[in-house]
Amino acid sequence: MQATAPQPTSNNGRSRRNLAFFLAPPLAIFLLLFVVLAIWLVSYQSRHNGRIFTGINVMGVDLGGMELAEAETALSRNFNYATSEQIIFVDPQSQQAFAKTPSELGLTFDVSRTVQAAYDLGRSGGPFKQAREMFDSWYYGRTLAPVLVLDESRLDSALAELAAEINRPPVNAAFNYSGSDTSYAVGQPGRFVDVADARNRVLTPLTSFRPAQVELLVHEVAPTVYDAGDAAAQIQQVLGSPVTFYLEEPLDNLDLAPITLSNADLAAWVRVEVDEAANGSRTHNVFVDENALRHWLRQFEGQIYREPVNARFYFDDGTEELVLVAPHVNGRELDIDATIEQFKAQVNTPNRSIPFVVRDIVPLANANATAADLGITELITETTTWFSGSSDARKHNIATAAANFYGIVVAPYEEFSFNKYLGSITEADGYTEGLIIVGGQTIPGVGGGVCQVSTTLYQTAFFAGFPITERLPHGYMVGYYRDGAGHGMDATVYNDGEIYVDMKFINNTPYHLLIENYFSEENQALTFKFYSTSMGRTVVKEDPVFANITEIPGPEQDRWEFAESLDEGTVEQIDWATEGADVSIRRIVYNADGIVIEDRTFVSNYIPIPSLFHYGPDVEPYSYDLVPEEDH
Repeated sequence: MQATAPQPTSNNGRSRRNLAFFLAPPLAIFLLLFVVLAIWLVSYQSRHNGRIFTGINVMGVDLGGMELAEAETALSRNFNYATSEQIIFVDPQSQQAFAKTPSELGLTFDVSRTVQAAYDLGRSGGPFKQAREMFDSWYYGRTLAPVLVLDESRLDSALAELAAEINRPPVNAAFNYSGSDTSYAVGQPGRFVDVADARNRVLTPLTSFRPAQVELLVHEVAPTVYDAGDAAAQIQQVLGSPVTFYLEEPLDNLDLAPITLSNADLAAWVRVEVDEAANGSRTHNVFVDENALRHWLRQFEGQIYREPVNARFYFDDGTEELVLVAPHVNGRELDIDATIEQFKAQVNTPNRSIPFVVRDIVPLANANATAADLGITELITETTTWFSGSSDARKHNIATAAANFYGIVVAPYEEFSFNKYLGSITEADGYTEGLIIVGGQTIPGVGGGVCQVSTTLYQTAFFAGFPITERLPHGYMVGYYRDGAGHGMDATVYNDGEIYVDMKFINNTPYHLLIENYFSEENQALTFKFYSTSMGRTVVKEDPVFANITEIPGPEQDRWEFAESLDEGTVEQIDWATEGADVSIRRIVYNADGIVIEDRTFVSNYIPIPSLFHYGPDVEPYSYDLVPEEDH
């Protein structure tokens, strides 16, 4: 059996027709209102074309219906806050008032931007936003804040200028020294305006257009030295009388005499400072500027300094030890720090005599030094020159000069100076008058023969391989130096105060150098020996090279000079005619590894000289036979 269900009857169409019937009136009304509102809005905007909408005001000025220029005029006429003296700053101590206008403090009213903001109200955003803003301003009214600009740099500058009128730096108590009178001035506290605090206080009233009275925060700053009264006694003690510095143990009558430090100089160095304790209490401290005193003391360093003098020794070849010949002499230098401490200890006492504190300088080559200490362990070179045929005066001077160089110790890398140890050459120093070579001529003079010593020492340094830093040959070839090392190996020295000729070399080794010399009248010879520690050097001296040779002057060029000291009928030949030449000596120095450490040529320029004769009374010059040089 088949059953068929009944079909439902549809009512949707009828329901929609009923809903549309009921909604039609409200929709019609809404559309009507919308059209009316749109017509009103367009009409309202049209009436305010180029004008500010009704109900808008700024700072109580109704700008509704005004054009922009008209609104700017109205606002400018009614807003005078920025240009009137609305801000008063007060100094709390003196109650002095300082009036400032907001514009002086950097506040300006931007009328154009303010009016533009009023005009833009109701004209920006979507239509509903514009409609709402126009309605609110028309129905409720709308107050806009003015557009203000604060130039903070100008504000800071104005406050700084204000502070400058009030600020006062602290004044320290001061003393003035004039002659024997000392005057004191009491210190004054300083005052400084707290500019940051004033800025914070003025910002709020300034940006809310309110007048204000701002009490300035002023800090009082105490001077470093407020009252010098309690320091007066200390200062008076320091400046009571001049201070004298002296050497406790002067070396001789020519040593530094006592030095007086005047009160005027001392007064310029006095300082007063305040020491503050943990509890806040303050005490004054009077002292002398150490830097000024140090600078003053330094001017005496050179006068006080004394170079130490090495002990002198000879080397015992048997024991290979040093034997003391002369003890060392300590040097001396000013100890500035210790002198300052001594000054500080005495300056506040009645004792105004203060010693220069000195330090002893003990030389390394002192009396207790051993051969091992100094590195003097062996003979490294020796050289001999001969003076056969020399006068007794010349021999005497050679021996006298050589004695100055016996036992000298030269420090590692020290430059040796012949004239330093030679000293002066006078009859008071034990020299006699003989013949000396000056300017290429042989003339009478005290000390003839000294150059034999410098030449022998030069040759010893030459063959030891030491760098020669100063050496000058004689003006012409001297016969005494022909034997041995030969021509081109001499060294002259001279010092008369105006002309200074020296012979120098450097001990360029890490060991001390001991110089010994031996004068032998029997052998007519002078020998120098150098003791040190061998560096394994090899010195090669090449044969001399002669250039620019000039002939020996003939007899017709001989020089004859009368000498009152000679006996009647006596003739002495002083110089023998000698050729001139430029003589070059090449020296090559090798180290222990065979590497060349110096390759140097020493050039000597010799002039030709004629024979020179001295003759006594009853002698006819040029009438005697010449004496050959080999017989000299």
